[in-house]
Amino acid sequence: MRLEVLNPQAATIEHTAKAAHRPPDLRGKRVGLYWNLKAGGDHALTRTAERLGQRFPGATFKRYWGEVGSLFRMATAADVERIAAECDAVIGTTSD
Repeated sequence: MRLEVLNPQAATIEHTAKAAHRPPDLRGKRVGLYWNLKAGGDHALTRTAERLGQRFPGATFKRYWGEVGSLFRMATAADVERIAAECDAVIGTTSD
């Protein structure tokens, strides 16, 4: 009789990505505020917009949320393209 022991843990897959470009100054820039509808994320974005608006005069802010989902919203590829076309920078929250 032979006993074969298997490891129930899946192999780890690691993905890496380059950090997004960060503009050196947000004065006069449009900043997208992306929220996935998780609790508290909207408050964090509101406060972030307030603070950035004080620090970078002329910065404007536009709110976004994803088109897919119900309680939590995910951005589609079309959402991402639209937001990128309309904004100079984007800040997103997940409230996890």
